[in-house]
Amino acid sequence: MGKNVMAVVSCLAFATTLVVNALANILPINGMNTGEISALYPSLFTPAGFTFSIWSLIYLLLLLYVIYQWWWREELWFAELSVWFWLSCVANASWIMAWHHLYPVASLLIMVTLLFTLTRMFLLLHKHRVSFTINQVLFAHLPFTVYFAWICVATIANASAVLVALPWDGSPLTEVTWTVAMMVVASLLAAGITLTYRVPAFALVVVWALVGLYVRWRTGHDTLTHVSLFLIGMLGALTVRTLYQLRKAQTA
Repeated sequence: MGKNVMAVVSCLAFATTLVVNALANILPINGMNTGEISALYPSLFTPAGFTFSIWSLIYLLLLLYVIYQWWWREELWFAELSVWFWLSCVANASWIMAWHHLYPVASLLIMVTLLFTLTRMFLLLHKHRVSFTINQVLFAHLPFTVYFAWICVATIANASAVLVALPWDGSPLTEVTWTVAMMVVASLLAAGITLTYRVPAFALVVVWALVGLYVRWRTGHDTLTHVSLFLIGMLGALTVRTLYQLRKAQTA
């Protein structure tokens, strides 16, 4: 397949993803918008509604990638990244359909597939990152880092929704204990990836999710409030440290 054709397919795949996501709330698909369906599976791990505005940032970053890809068609990583990008678009749109037709288990399996494609893209871009120009860092590496980070959080949230749908009360642990465990897992994952790959954007995305949890539970759940504040502080400090290291490396 020619490089020009691959770029066109990427544009079409991204446009399809945007249309499906828009119709999910405009129509809406199956008579309910995405938030209303989330309300059917109440979970303590679901953050405040404003948190999901991060999708606007993700899609803006992906749009910039789709635009700038036309200048990167001869790069060694372009063809492989394009294939994984198409698969991620298919998974994204498929997740919307499964979620809106009330198939939570299927939606989780699709979400894991999406996570896998983003993992492959993240690792591929990281491998070539040392030779990236500033535009490639901003419009290729950054978009998929933010997307990857959010889908890590979303996969945990999707899993918690499935447990609610089963239903399973979490015995012998309480729902609060399970939620704290999921928050810690998400934070440790963010810390590990940020430290290993020096991507402060990843930690900031998880911080954003934790802020959403804090805002939602700042009254009524002291344990979740205190844990979220602690984890926000930890990841915030890690982000500052990573930014300092990157700055130091650039000036060395």
